[in-house]
Amino acid sequence: MHKFGIEFSAVILVAILVSVLIFGFVMDAYAVFLRVAGVEGLGEVLAMSNLVQYIARISNVLVIFILSFAFETGRLSTPVSLIFLLASFIGIATVYSLIKSKKFCNAVRLVLMPILYPSFRHVSKVDVWRDTGHFKLASLKLATYSAITNMLIVIAMFIPFGIASLYPEMRMTSVYVGQLMNFFATLLVFAIQDPISMRMVDAGSLKEAGTALLYGRVLSYALSAVFFGALLITI
Repeated sequence: MHKFGIEFSAVILVAILVSVLIFGFVMDAYAVFLRVAGVEGLGEVLAMSNLVQYIARISNVLVIFILSFAFETGRLSTPVSLIFLLASFIGIATVYSLIKSKKFCNAVRLVLMPILYPSFRHVSKVDVWRDTGHFKLASLKLATYSAITNMLIVIAMFIPFGIASLYPEMRMTSVYVGQLMNFFATLLVFAIQDPISMRMVDAGSLKEAGTALLYGRVLSYALSAVFFGALLITI
């Protein structure tokens, strides 16, 4: 009975961590929809997308905090790479569903309404889902940057735990290695990805920009799944 209780609590912990990770993935993808919405009041919508993006980052920090506490107190019996592998697989399905399902996108909008409405009373009610269509090779460059930067951000969350599990004496250093990777990925977003996407938006290619960024996100979770799967097999 005691063993079952421990295993059940471990399953609950993994479920919470994976759920919070997925929430962050969905928030990040919804922020992309907001950036390329092409609706009236686009400037305010862009400001709202920044808030949604920040919510995604907060969820990432929450995952790292829970993982750190469980890791250092010995409450985490599941490999961290397995947690991120599960989240990556589910992330592929959920973000793809957000791309294709207007109902799912509207459900996300309703969930965010209590947070967004006080600051963005007019645009928070706007339906921003658009049929992005199929991926086009012309958008491959932007999609590639989207995939690489987002994959680095996901892996950066894992890196401190991966290093600390192999080299416990390097725990403090491992935290900053993860932060450096995150900073590098963010720099790529601001210096390369955003200028390309905003030029496409300025040119009126909202659909193409959204398609590239969103399918890039899906690809990033597929690449992350390959990375974490390889870690589970080899380590």
